[in-house]
Amino acid sequence: MTIYKSVRDLRNVEEHDRKINILFFLDYLYGFGGTERHLFDLARRLNRNLFDTTICPFRFDSHIVQIFREAGIKVEPAPLNRIYGISALKQASKIYHLIRERNIDIVQTFNIDSDLYGTLLAKWCGVPVIVSSRRDLGVYRKRRHLVLSKFTHRYVSHFIAVCNAVARNLTEREQVAPERVTTIYNGFDLAELSSLDSEKVSRLVKRFNISPSTFVVGNVSHFRPEKGYGVFFDAIRKVRPYITDLRVLAVGGGPKWLNYYRTMVREAGLDDVVFFTGYVAEVLEYISLMDVCCLTPVSNEGFSNAILEQMALGKAVIATDVGGSGEAICHGESGLIIPANDAEALVKAIITLHKLPDLRQRLGANARARVEKEFNIGASIAQMERFYYDIFLKHTNGKVKVKNSGVHP
Repeated sequence: MTIYKSVRDLRNVEEHDRKINILFFLDYLYGFGGTERHLFDLARRLNRNLFDTTICPFRFDSHIVQIFREAGIKVEPAPLNRIYGISALKQASKIYHLIRERNIDIVQTFNIDSDLYGTLLAKWCGVPVIVSSRRDLGVYRKRRHLVLSKFTHRYVSHFIAVCNAVARNLTEREQVAPERVTTIYNGFDLAELSSLDSEKVSRLVKRFNISPSTFVVGNVSHFRPEKGYGVFFDAIRKVRPYITDLRVLAVGGGPKWLNYYRTMVREAGLDDVVFFTGYVAEVLEYISLMDVCCLTPVSNEGFSNAILEQMALGKAVIATDVGGSGEAICHGESGLIIPANDAEALVKAIITLHKLPDLRQRLGANARARVEKEFNIGASIAQMERFYYDIFLKHTNGKVKVKNSGVHP
């Protein structure tokens, strides 16, 4: 499928009579992780003259649902802990009526349960287009999921991968034909940088006791084993003797594992330099304090929003070569890419960037320019709009007429 760079390419499409209605299924809506942030931006920014969207989470936090709704996003939760049993049948009836009432044209699924349950439900309801969105390497998809997926894949019209690494994994691990997969990267809105709160930054400087001579290393990611925090803290332990005034900001939630890593840090004698912030909804002020940003996953990474935020702020980023990090960063030009699970490589990279402030500045400046040119939110949304429009026309053979109001240059 051809994906155009700009929605301006729609200018020659005939004017029709209605919008394209999209329903997003996702397993959880608890905070603003990568998938939630992506959907928040997508639902707000898609051309509302052409698209109408609804989000249907199976597990959710009511406060987050309210934030989405206050942003003008339609959210229709379908409480569901398991995708089988009486509860699943009841929700299927509710969703069936939702699909019929809103005349849904495209169902897009995220996560494991929505890929299986949502795909079968969309097929049962006669939705013409079903899209599966893949945002990581699928480590949590166990053998039984892969077996079931072989059955549900036949009903999927197309797959969207968040980066080429995820696309390759999908074709190799799940035997999806390459022509059925399209890569569309995340984007970052540089206008968000204007929201940086200088007073909040000043409060954080005091909170973490940061002076002009302090060297701040940060890691912004959820606390889970695949994020490689064990490797990160091992590297910090080895780096500490070489950096006199060191601060480390570990920014992220994850109550299941947070105490485990707190204990690790305490036993390593790093309590006085490592600060655990817990879950932070808006991280830009924290990133602004960092001299070096690290992302150290050992598996299951997709295309990190955190990396784009750090690059947009002009920070020198060190990332392991997992998922799409090597696609976001050009090694040696806009950041440093190191092997996964290699504490010594991380130690070397941190010490190098500590010793060479000019290198940090150059990498950061190039990173900012790369986000502006390659990963801006406008281009990402335009590609999504073109994708939805093309795939809808392809799978309805033009029988369902849709409007094109407001998309001309």
